[in-house]
Amino acid sequence: MSIEVRNSTIHGNGVFTTERISKHSVIYKVKVVREITDEHPLDPEKGELLHHCHWYPDGSMVLVDEPYCYTNHSCEPTVFLYTVNKVSYLIAMRDIQEDEELTLEYSLCNFGGQIWDCKCGSPNCRGHHRCGFRYMNESRQMQCLPYLDPFIVQVHTDSILEILNRQLCE
Repeated sequence: MSIEVRNSTIHGNGVFTTERISKHSVIYKVKVVREITDEHPLDPEKGELLHHCHWYPDGSMVLVDEPYCYTNHSCEPTVFLYTVNKVSYLIAMRDIQEDEELTLEYSLCNFGGQIWDCKCGSPNCRGHHRCGFRYMNESRQMQCLPYLDPFIVQVHTDSILEILNRQLCE
């Protein structure tokens, strides 16, 4: 897949496609620069930023490389993250047109609960929200469930089962 990093109307840099991408296509494998530890912390002077990191359920954190570190959030995302054995892939959630920005629903691949103001500009933007699957309303959780990163499923297994069982009763 041909992609490039350039200015985004959402925030700073973004990742854009230079060709059409079909729904469910694997766009790329996320490259990990290194694990972040107490002995080897982030070095902001080298451009290593917290928002360029990825966390795993075991508590480990890694610095991710370009282009993934520039993938912006959208309340109407174009891609989702799928992680197996700490190897993550970016996959098209729908058909994506040439020159369209690749965007993630951050709540599908994070679990920290950071509170922030969304500026994605999508018609259904949730505005001020808390990042993490468990903080979404149940209707949104059901919409997003097929795109939930497996490592997030590990973290939220009990609450996902509760949601599914409630839906079964309705």
